[in-house]
Amino acid sequence: MSLKLPSLKNASPVASTTFRNDIQKVVEEYPHQYARLRGEVINKNPQSVEYASRIKPDGAQEAMIVEYSALGKPVYTWQTTLLITEDFEEAAKKYKWLYQQLKGMNIKYVADMYTLRGPYAEPDESIGFVTSTLTPAHPPTPLAKMKIEVSLNYEFPEWKVTLQIFDKEREDDEQGQVVEGKK
Repeated sequence: MSLKLPSLKNASPVASTTFRNDIQKVVEEYPHQYARLRGEVINKNPQSVEYASRIKPDGAQEAMIVEYSALGKPVYTWQTTLLITEDFEEAAKKYKWLYQQLKGMNIKYVADMYTLRGPYAEPDESIGFVTSTLTPAHPPTPLAKMKIEVSLNYEFPEWKVTLQIFDKEREDDEQGQVVEGKK
């Protein structure tokens, strides 16, 4: 199954503008845990709840909001799948297109603009996955933990290009919260 979206060469300004407008709407809801974007419950698991997203970028396969619990408080991730294909080259082109749509994008928060930045990670078919992470430059406190990840993953027999917008509480090498009386 393959979902066709414009390639880099053929991406029209309208498609890019529409996509960026959709992402801007998602970012505006990020500080509010996507409250206005949460649709009906799709799936309930012991550790998470999946909601349909009321914003689904044009041509996206799916878009959802996932609620997890971390340290007793809810944490939300908005995610969308933009391409599913068996063709690595097609998936790599879509991954690059998606990254290029986001890198340098100015996102608005209240009255100010913040530019998304982050290094591009080159896809390698032999590895099976790659992720490029973007963050707003000099973000205000409500956007300080926001991460935007563009991913290309191989899930036999297909490649998936996905986008996630989520909170990152701390870096992997950072020590977590110390709770007295616990080791």
